[in-house]
Amino acid sequence: MLRRLIVFPLLLLGACATPQNNYDPLEPINRPIYKMNKAVDDAVLRPVAKGYVRFVPPPLRKGVDNFFENIDDLFSIPAALLQGKATPASKSFGRVLVNSTVGVGGLIDWASDLPIEKQNEDLGQTLGYWGLPTGPYLMVPFYGPTTLRDSVEPLSRFIWGPIDYVDDLAGQITYYSVYIVNARAQILPLDKIIDEQVDPYAFIRDSYLQRRWFKIHDGNPPFPLPMGSADDLDADGPEAAPIASAPSAATAETP
Repeated sequence: MLRRLIVFPLLLLGACATPQNNYDPLEPINRPIYKMNKAVDDAVLRPVAKGYVRFVPPPLRKGVDNFFENIDDLFSIPAALLQGKATPASKSFGRVLVNSTVGVGGLIDWASDLPIEKQNEDLGQTLGYWGLPTGPYLMVPFYGPTTLRDSVEPLSRFIWGPIDYVDDLAGQITYYSVYIVNARAQILPLDKIIDEQVDPYAFIRDSYLQRRWFKIHDGNPPFPLPMGSADDLDADGPEAAPIASAPSAATAETP
């Protein structure tokens, strides 16, 4: 339900939902959670996000988005360093330094104009890089899709982050409320695509898994991610033991 759920329109457009998925052994539990999340989204989040887009001026919305993107850049630094990626780490550091100072706390994205490219590294990618298996696909209540491995990323942000410096409960509630509404507003253009799917749950699941596969391999995966049922997989292939032996970026050719 947040931005990193489905902010990948190109993959959404090209994804093919599979009736069964070897990464989704918890599907009987995940589907009811998805239905609950969708009900909350239809009743609350989508209408609020639409109102946000309609009534908040675009420059102000852009500033809010830049602020949260700057926080993403901050978390990209340790994630890149733990993968031995010095250049991405230095670029993320440069973005945080520029945008947090002359960018007025991240409200203005001066770094992209320099240009210092955004890197989008995270702790889930780091664990995948070092060979930790994906684990089962999870649909988390009031959050959305992730995997057991990728769940470390949102958890890390609750354990440590800028919100720790906000002591006032009202301030913390405001921070998370604005983050959620802004994130939901970013994916409003994808609603129609998802609603048109025969099986929106499978579509979101497969799109999420493909996106993570590409990100862990820096956009150059060694082979397409097999997502059919375990019986459909080649017994001699790299995914023969689904979930437990998902290949890591550490053993793949990267750019």
